[in-house]
Amino acid sequence: CQDLNNKSPLHLCESCDSRCHSESTSNVHFDRHPRFDLQPQASILARNVSTRSCPPRTSPPSDMEEDEEGEQESWQTLLDDPESLTKRQFHQQEAIWELLHTEATYIKKLRVITDLFLSGLLNLQESGLLTEVEPAKLFSNIQEVVRLHTSLWNQVMVPVLEKAREARAPLDPTHLHGGFSTFGSRFQPYIRYCMEEESCMEHMRTLLKDNELFRTYVTWAETKKQCNRLKLADMLAKPHQRLTKYPLLLKSIAKKTDEPSARDIVSSMVATVEDFINSVDSQMRQRQERQKLATISARIDSYEAVEGSSEEVEKILKEYNHFDLMAPMRGTSPEETRQLHLEGALRMKEGKDSRMEVYCFLFTDLLLITKPVKRVEKVKIVRQPLLIHNVVCKELKDPGSFVLVYLNEFKSAVAAYTFQANSATQ
Repeated sequence: CQDLNNKSPLHLCESCDSRCHSESTSNVHFDRHPRFDLQPQASILARNVSTRSCPPRTSPPSDMEEDEEGEQESWQTLLDDPESLTKRQFHQQEAIWELLHTEATYIKKLRVITDLFLSGLLNLQESGLLTEVEPAKLFSNIQEVVRLHTSLWNQVMVPVLEKAREARAPLDPTHLHGGFSTFGSRFQPYIRYCMEEESCMEHMRTLLKDNELFRTYVTWAETKKQCNRLKLADMLAKPHQRLTKYPLLLKSIAKKTDEPSARDIVSSMVATVEDFINSVDSQMRQRQERQKLATISARIDSYEAVEGSSEEVEKILKEYNHFDLMAPMRGTSPEETRQLHLEGALRMKEGKDSRMEVYCFLFTDLLLITKPVKRVEKVKIVRQPLLIHNVVCKELKDPGSFVLVYLNEFKSAVAAYTFQANSATQ
């Protein structure tokens, strides 16, 4: 192209991966295809990405692929006489087809992440570019997610299509049962992906903000046709969105299935999928609570609930003057997580006339009474942690005031703490 036009400087052309010319030249190459000029930095990226092939892949079969004109096969082509179906049967077939068609479309979107963004990044790193970017922190286990969906497609959904095509009969939703009855084991990779999704998103946002070369690469990749105008962030959110869509798709099939036994089978598939999603949601909530707990634990500067009467006693107490907020709750399973329910500033009465400004944390199983440490965003524990099941709370006459009576295992009072809220509504 340079020889024909005798122009310079050169940039890469997206259409042919050859070189094209600066903006002062014409907008087409000699064979009339459009130019796509990249900035010099992007040209380096494009050259390294486009001259290396992506890893081999197993694409979804052509049953669900769209051709270049945007046309696609319809479930009606599987039947000799689709017009013989009742209105209910027609709607049922539409619902089953939506599940199959959206699955194939979703797999193609996943492949954009792995074959364009991830493979492109790995290729660049082979050339010494963007080596500071850790793929796992950006894409988590997306390759495992792709493998599970490729397996689901080939082992479950393709047979459904083949059986209908061979028999020239409607799609049978019960043929999906074998795949969705094992949903929990099949979709295990989603646990990690969903747990790491937010941290991956945050890592991506940080890279886009602070790393110019990464920002250039992502911008370049997002202009590719296969992205369909979607941003990388949009595509990274697709797995979580797809997971939560399965119950809706299956419920739609069940609602439009008249045969009782078939409807029961589809309903059991819905229950299996929802159980897994609830399990993932529960694990995500527990992780979020543990992160909150770790943040609060990091704020605890010291434990000063007990003071020694002498230097010798202080040395003995030093071994025990600590508190681990991350320790498991007593009398519960290890899966149960301590949660923060309330926190806020109060005034605690000391003696008859004096009051101390304190900051309290109410957790699932205990109450922490702390005091802010000046000039730093930390607190020190100034009273023993109070187990909630041993606390009796009574409101006092003064507006916004109350007393906490702490009981021992004999139900005898061992301590009492009087608090005053900063306002009556608090």
